Amino acid sequence: MNALPPMGSGPRYRPTSQELSQPFDVIVVGGGINGSGIARDAAERGMKVLLIDKSDFGAATSTANSRLIHGGLRYCENLEFGLVRESLREREYLLKNAPHLVKPLPLGIPIYQEARRGYWLIKLGMMLYDLLSFDKTLPRHRMLNRAQFLSEFPGVQDKNLVGGAVYYDAQVNLPERLCLENVLAAKASGAVVINHAKMEAIIEENQQAAGLQLRDLITGESLMARSRAIVNASGIWVDEVLNTSPTLAAHPAEPKIGGTKGSHIIVKRFPGGPDKALYVEAQKDGRPFFILPWQEDYYLIGTTDFPYKGNLDEIVADADEVEYLKAETARIFPKAPLEVLYTYSGVRPLPYAEGTQAGKITRKHIILDHGRHESLKGFFSIIGGKLTTFRSLAEEAVDHLSRYLGQKGRSQTRKRPLPGGAHLGPLDTFKAAQIPQAVEAYGISPQIASHLIDLYGARYPEVLALTQENPAWKTPLHPSRPDIQAQVIFAVRNEMACSTADVLLRRTGIGLHEGAGLAFANETARLIGQELGWSEERIQQDAENYRATVLRYLHPVKQLHDAPPGEPPPVTV
Repeated sequence: MNALPPMGSGPRYRPTSQELSQPFDVIVVGGGINGSGIARDAAERGMKVLLIDKSDFGAATSTANSRLIHGGLRYCENLEFGLVRESLREREYLLKNAPHLVKPLPLGIPIYQEARRGYWLIKLGMMLYDLLSFDKTLPRHRMLNRAQFLSEFPGVQDKNLVGGAVYYDAQVNLPERLCLENVLAAKASGAVVINHAKMEAIIEENQQAAGLQLRDLITGESLMARSRAIVNASGIWVDEVLNTSPTLAAHPAEPKIGGTKGSHIIVKRFPGGPDKALYVEAQKDGRPFFILPWQEDYYLIGTTDFPYKGNLDEIVADADEVEYLKAETARIFPKAPLEVLYTYSGVRPLPYAEGTQAGKITRKHIILDHGRHESLKGFFSIIGGKLTTFRSLAEEAVDHLSRYLGQKGRSQTRKRPLPGGAHLGPLDTFKAAQIPQAVEAYGISPQIASHLIDLYGARYPEVLALTQENPAWKTPLHPSRPDIQAQVIFAVRNEMACSTADVLLRRTGIGLHEGAGLAFANETARLIGQELGWSEERIQQDAENYRATVLRYLHPVKQLHDAPPGEPPPVTV
């Protein structure tokens, strides 16, 4: 990751040394979905919480998944019925508590004669899935014959097609914002949160975790924070964090994380492609993968599952992974022109399990108490965990903390909406009432109003209120998108964005569209710079940093260097 140099003014919200000097109950290291969920739950129970992340909130594994909130149908094959039940229950909570971000998704499973999983096995799995989600609000599964399946999915390969199944899960278009809303909820409950701040050392006293030494990567300032407990929720960097502990490093144990790599490709929607998602068995190795309608114009296809021992800060899709996903998709849609716009990859922070097949490693989480097992009291590590089950993991982790700290209080997150979900109700009903009001009050298009509700939920008026301060901020950032300048200002003032990458990749999702957001980089950096008093040099450097980030993380984008500044290159494989 490129550190952001301390040039010009800093972000509007940045914790001061005085704020960090207070004694915390718990410091959470890692602002991914698990760390942000833990910080929220702990803060809402009245704990004094500090949340830190060396990059931005949700910038690593939390953004590199299949963007699904699902029960994990495949986990039934591994007999992890408890995990499936937990996931299906959590899916229901998210549909109710964040309906602007998490939405129902129908999926079809085509069944072919040569498939390893035949019609009756799929039917049994569907019945079991319905049984484990007995309290769901989504429809039950349907088994379809060949003609019925082709009627609902007309573009699929019909040769040797027996029939199929249709069932429901849920999709989160931008898990980055799901993570961010947990951070905002934690902050609203009194937590101190800081992104782009690297942990440099664990402070220990008599084999007791007592705090952290930090470095603010924005200002370069060295900081110290003291606490009664520390939660290592750094995901794939768990072992790296543990190695900074003098106590734990003195008695090295086997690794805690044995992550597996998952890659995805993003392609343009093609004629004859599905309007619903597909869950397909790969012919090459029998592994199920998804073909998911995503945003308005794309399909998200993945994922792979391979052991990974490379550089954790430079995870990119291999050419053979891309070809694997393209070939298997082309088998289902033989006439589809598969233009790959970009790929992304992440590593699942799974428990270390040497010799275990990647797809067989458990997706259950582990909360490791190092005081009980390795003589460092007050230090806990989170191993594993799924996007879908982050809330229940957080509840369990904070229950552990409460017992350790001798505090009372029960989690309220099952029934408490995330900030954008408060008073929202059914999304379609909310939109029908709010869009005309927004159009009349702020002079924006219905498309912009709908888009802002999808991103911010019930908080969308806070974004539009900025346009009354400066009417120019209702101008779209680019004619091709409904995103407006006010979103950049809002991201800096209200959502702790520190850079163009923070805004385009994790606050708005613009950088996840065709062209990787390069057409927006200069204007976004200019708006951030004006808000924070940056020099022209700093503005240009931030835009360049964004281009470097896209080149590095949205691999492969081979022709970025050849593209004129600010112009979207042909991002193809």
